[in-house]
Order: sequence, then C-alpha cells, then structure tokens
Amino acid sequence: MVRYMKSILSQPLLEKSQKIDKKWLLGFIESSGIFSIVIKKSKNNLGHQVVADFTIKLPGSEVGLLEKIKDHLQAGNIYYRNKTTKDEAILKATKLEEVKYIASLFKPTDFISETKRRKFETWSNCINLIEQKQHLTKEGILQIALLRDLLHYNKKLWNKKKYCHVRLELDPCHVYQEEKRLPDTCQFCFKEHLKEVAQ
Repeated sequence: MVRYMKSILSQPLLEKSQKIDKKWLLGFIESSGIFSIVIKKSKNNLGHQVVADFTIKLPGSEVGLLEKIKDHLQAGNIYYRNKTTKDEAILKATKLEEVKYIASLFKPTDFISETKRRKFETWSNCINLIEQKQHLTKEGILQIALLRDLLHYNKKLWNKKKYCHVRLELDPCHVYQEEKRLPDTCQFCFKEHLKEVAQ
C-alpha cells in the first residue's frame, strides 16, 4: 500500500500530450482529491444549506493540469487562492449535477486506501440524500450532519460546527431540559447535563 501510494506521488503529474484516462484520474484523486460536505447558514426555512464539495489543490504552476482534469470531468471551476501570487490553484465542483457525475465515475472499492474508500462512500451517500431532497428536512440535515462528522473525523471544520452544533440550532435542548429527557436526535452532547438536572 505505502509503496503503491509513493509510486503515484513520485510519478510525473501528466505529460503535456498525454490524455487523462479513468485509471490515471483514480490514482490522482486517491492522492489529491478532497471530498467534503459543507453545511452553512441560509435564509431558507431551516436556516441551513447543504453542499457537496469536490476539490483538488495544486501549485499554481500546475494549473494546466487542473484545466485538463476539469475538461475531462466537465465539472467545476478553477481559481487561485491568491490572485496576486497565484501560488495555489484550486479546482472545485459544488453543483449537484457535477458532484453526482463525479461520484458516478467510481465505486468505493476502486480506491486502494481504506480511508479514501470510506470518505468517498460517505460523500456519495450524502449526495444521494441531497438528490432525494432530504437536506430540505430537519431529519435529513441531521442525518447528513452525522455523516459529515464521519467524513471529517479528527479534522477541524472550517465553520467549526459539528453535528451537535447543527442539532442545537435545529432542535434546541431547552425544551428537553425542562422535561428531563434526552432528545431523539441527540448523540453525545448534553447527557451529562441532563444527569445533573435530574439530581
């Protein structure tokens, strides 16, 4: 496994005349692709928007490779993190139809890395829930928020809001505090506090 991943990373990114094929793309995504789920504030009825995100980041000098990948996937947009220095180029796809297509290109078992396999499978499951419009319901958002915690396990989220933060906003605890019971949607937070209230 380690030798295989090192061989991928040590190979030239892509010859100028070389065309991208599925095998090469799979290996590249295995080492450099990022699967994410973003939950952010919104003005809709639930106050939250859910977005499936696929990202590849490369040095700005390799923007030509990102353009080839973008053309092959027919998905995403390319931009520089810093427009002045252009030191990092980013390919990002967030439109539902685009991430659905990217997810359809592979199966979890295509990935050699167990970690990348789990991340891809979890990401794909979230996309399916979004396609079924489950993200427009409180229960659906909470299900996606739980999956997102698995996807970003041990990783600091950019918006610092994990499952419990989202749940508290959608299903506040104060009602349950008064009734001294645990919310059905609760996972870990608040259990100790409920014990204290009950004493």
